[in-house]
Order: sequence, then structure tokens, then C-alpha cells
Amino acid sequence: MAVDERIAERRREVRDEARRARLRRTLTVLGLAALLAAGYAVERSSLVALSEIQVGGTDRLDPDAVIAAADLELGTSTLRLDLGEAERRVRALPVVADVEASRVDPLTVRITVVEREPLLVVSSGSGGVLVDGDGVVMAEGSEDGLVPVLLPTGTTLPAPGERVGEVPALAAAHRIHRQLPTELRQRIARIEAHSAEEVDVRLRMPVGDPVLVHLGRAERIDEKARALHAVLADIGDVAVSSIDVRAPATPVVRS
Repeated sequence: MAVDERIAERRREVRDEARRARLRRTLTVLGLAALLAAGYAVERSSLVALSEIQVGGTDRLDPDAVIAAADLELGTSTLRLDLGEAERRVRALPVVADVEASRVDPLTVRITVVEREPLLVVSSGSGGVLVDGDGVVMAEGSEDGLVPVLLPTGTTLPAPGERVGEVPALAAAHRIHRQLPTELRQRIARIEAHSAEEVDVRLRMPVGDPVLVHLGRAERIDEKARALHAVLADIGDVAVSSIDVRAPATPVVRS
């Protein structure tokens, strides 16, 4: 009799434990459902709806152009915004070197851009384009204070967003400008890129007009720069018409 009572008691315990387990599962499911419902309600509510887009770092760019490129729709839940994709779209703007999009608060996104800085203004008879140090064409137009690059008349200039490699003569001029020592680069009055094989620079002198320097191809720039430095030191203030360092071991000076 005692054995039967113990068996019955054990069965009751098993049934009670099963009921408690079912209750825990039910409460867990209900809790998760409540959390999901609350999250869905918050995600759809105005509490996290994008209401403002701030733009920083612009000088050349119109902030509205950045906002348009980002393509973030006001009213969209900030919990569903793909800021990485917005950065990719803004970075595609020719003037933009880098960009960061971040949430300032649940209702606000800030887009901070780093703009490209032009170094060269390139022309081929009419019109011109601005090129930065990375060889990216930033925009059409001209600007004071930049090194002019002259291409053969009629050369089709690369469009904004394209790179100088689209035009071999321009690519050679850009490479020479980047690789010349700072002291020489600061004295360049203009670059004349007749072709990828024939690039000349007009170099400012202490007195008189800029002197024509034949550099040729965009190769062995260090050797050509050293030869040019030596020639400039030798001639001092003497006026010359041209300096040819295409063969840096045997530079030629013409008066």
C-alpha cells in the first residue's frame, strides 16, 4: 500500500512539473509576442521617424545636393535606415572624397562630408575641369590659384567623376606634378602636356619670364628633378630659353 502511494505521489509530481513547464513556455511565448508587438509599434511610430537631416563639411557642395544624393526619406523609421548605403550614394558625388552618416538622436541623421581639394585646372582650348590630387575630375570650370594644364586643342576632357587616366597626356601631367619635389612644384607656372610622351612645364625664375622645361615622359622623375636642380643652381639669374632634362644624365640648356 505504501508503495502504491509513493507511485501515485510521483505521478502527481510529474504531472505538476509538466503543467509548470507548459505554463513557462506559454508565458515565454506571450512575453516574446508582447516585445515584438511593442517593437513593431515603436518602429512604426513617430517616436523614431526621421525628421531632420543635417549636413556638415560642405563648402563647394550645396547641402541640398548631399541630402538628395543620400536619398533618406523623411518619416522613415531611423531603425530601418541603411546609412551605409546612404554613404555610398553620397560618396559617388565627384566632389566628395569621404563621408560619414550617423544618428545624432532617434529623429536626426547627420551627414558629414570631406570634399576634394582641386590642384589642377585642365583645358584644351575651351572650357576646363578641376582635378584633385588623386586624379579625380571634380567639376567643370576654372579657378584662380591652381596650376593650369594645357592639353592639345580639341582633346576631349574627362567628365566629372572620371579619372585622369581617361586621357593619357593628362595622366602624365598629373603624375609629373605629383612626383616633382615641392620646391619645383611650387614654381610651376603651367604644364603643357602635348602627349603622354611629351610633357613640358613653364617654371618661374627669380627674374624674367618662366623658362620652358622639357620633361618628356612621366618616368624617372626623381632623376630629372635632380638634373633640373643642378642646372638651376648653375645658371643662377642668367636668362635661358629652355632646359631639356628628358635625358637627365645629359641636360641641355638653350639661351
